[in-house]
Amino acid sequence: MIAPLIAGFILAIWLAISVGPILFAIIRYSVSNGFKAGMCFALGVSVSDILYVILGNFVTVFIYLLQDYTRVIGIGGGTLLIGMGLYSFFFRKIKIAAGEGNRPTYLGKRDYLRIGIAGFAMNALNPGVLLFWFTICTGNSAMKLNYKLVLFATCLILNLGSDTLKVFLADKIRHKITLKNVSVLNRISAVIIVAFGAIIIWKVIFDPGSLIGAR
Repeated sequence: MIAPLIAGFILAIWLAISVGPILFAIIRYSVSNGFKAGMCFALGVSVSDILYVILGNFVTVFIYLLQDYTRVIGIGGGTLLIGMGLYSFFFRKIKIAAGEGNRPTYLGKRDYLRIGIAGFAMNALNPGVLLFWFTICTGNSAMKLNYKLVLFATCLILNLGSDTLKVFLADKIRHKITLKNVSVLNRISAVIIVAFGAIIIWKVIFDPGSLIGAR
C-alpha cells in the first residue's frame, strides 16, 4: 500500500501550500482568539473536506454532469466569497483573546461553534475545493476500496495536521499582537477573500480548468 500513501502525501502537500482564503482565515482566527478558535475553524474546514470526499466517491458516476455547471458553481461560489469578504471588511467587530494591554475575551461554546461553521462554509463554498475533490474522486474511481481509503485518509489526516501547525504557529505570536495589528490583518484577509472570489469568477468564465485545487 505504498502507492496510495505516496499519492495521499502528495495531495496533502498540494493543499498545505495552496495560498487562498482558508490560510489567511486560519491565521486571523488564531491570532484574534487563540489556539482553540483557530482549531475550531480548521476542524470546520476538515469536516467539509471529508464530506466532499464521501460525496465524491458516492456520486462518481454523476460527476461528469457537474462539468456542465462549472460556470454556475464558480460564479455562485465566487459571489458568496466576495460577500463574506466585504462583510468581514466593513462590519466584523474585532476582538482579541489576549495582547499587549488587552484583557482576554471569553468565547463560549456558541462562539466556537460559529467559528467552526464559518470554516466549514468558507471551504464548502469554494468551487475550487469542490472541483478538486470531485476530480480526485473521479480519477481514482476505478481503484479498489482499500486503495481509496488509504489515499484519502492519508491526505485528510496530513492536511488537518498542516492546518494544526499553522494554528499553533499563529497562536505563538498572538501575545505579541495588538488590536490594531489584528484589525489590519482582518482587513488584509478580507481583501484577499474578495480578490479570491473575483478571481474565481473571472477564471470560471475564461479558464475554468485552472480552478482545480484553488484553496
